[in-house]
Amino acid sequence: MKQLVWKIRFFFHHFSENLKRHHFFSLCATTSFYFLFTLIPFIILIFLLLTRWVSNSEIIFNELNEITNNLLPEISDRIMSQVKQFTTTKGLGWIWFVVLFWAASPLAQALRKNFQLIFNYQIKRKFITNKLIDIIVLLAIIFLFFIYFILSKYLNSLANVFHGLIPFSEKSLIIVIFSSMLILLIMSVFFRIMIPVKKFSRVLILIGAGVTCFIWISLHEMFDFIMSMSQAYGIFYGSMRNLFVSLIWLFLNIAGLLVGVEVISFIYEKNQYKYRMLFLNPSKLLLKTYFQQDIIRYKKDEIVFNHDNPSLFVYFVVDGQIETTINGNQRVISNNNYFGELSIINNTKRVGNARVVSDWAKVIKIPNALFKKLLRQDIEFQNLILKNLNKIIIN
Repeated sequence: MKQLVWKIRFFFHHFSENLKRHHFFSLCATTSFYFLFTLIPFIILIFLLLTRWVSNSEIIFNELNEITNNLLPEISDRIMSQVKQFTTTKGLGWIWFVVLFWAASPLAQALRKNFQLIFNYQIKRKFITNKLIDIIVLLAIIFLFFIYFILSKYLNSLANVFHGLIPFSEKSLIIVIFSSMLILLIMSVFFRIMIPVKKFSRVLILIGAGVTCFIWISLHEMFDFIMSMSQAYGIFYGSMRNLFVSLIWLFLNIAGLLVGVEVISFIYEKNQYKYRMLFLNPSKLLLKTYFQQDIIRYKKDEIVFNHDNPSLFVYFVVDGQIETTINGNQRVISNNNYFGELSIINNTKRVGNARVVSDWAKVIKIPNALFKKLLRQDIEFQNLILKNLNKIIIN
């Protein structure tokens, strides 16, 4: 039980640290702003494209109106009136599609950069290339919305079938379950498109999409309560109250989306956190929980590495003593210390030797790539390594 509690605290601590490091609330705020800024051209774009596939434009308009009302409850009517006014204007040629795509691209750009930031994945591209990618992302979002629009029309019929097979079941509950599964499917595809890492587990994507769906459903259930709290905003903002209420609601929905992304990233990088704690705060409970299978036992006088060997690992000493020799200078590494980092930082082969001088030693190997990743991404880890290197140089 103690180990389970420690494990929960360990993950909660690192997950909250991730949110802090990514400036999570700032990300939600900026994304909400971009969403609000690009919403009208984006909805117009969806409407114009879908009406070319679906003959009944009124159905599409009502569906968009419902989604907009869920996102921006206080100002959705004004937004949809602007959409209707624009789309009923004659003479909308292909030039308008280019303009609308360009106007809506900041939303795709904000989402793309958020995913890259959360996954610590930087890609340098030219401005035009980024714009083209943003347009492709917008097309993907519109396509997913089209799939959602088509499939959602069959949910009621499907619920009737299940209700007929199971008469005591609640039809409204069946609809909620099926709509949740549909949203889960759509969000899973969206996450797969947006996540910048190529090789990725489908299970992780489903977990992240499930978290987002759960938050959105919970928010929907709390809608009336949150809206009742918003009455006080009229005292401070007067006629602009509706805008601020909508922004707050939009902020919460964007937060639900990004929390799902954060969960995926966190689970994907879980090995990184346990190795980070091995350096920053080693403990018996940490070793017992995560490193029991990784500990390697060496005998006395056994060689860990020789001069000119490839630099594949950094070595963390769990127990025992290891002697390193570099240019005739000897240093003994004991419990909860590490060695072998210098050649990895300098991208060279081993510049010295390392052998066991105690009766036996227990050592954990930290892969080269993982050590460099921690060094590149974690300031606290970086400071620890540099501080220890300075001590070695001075001595």
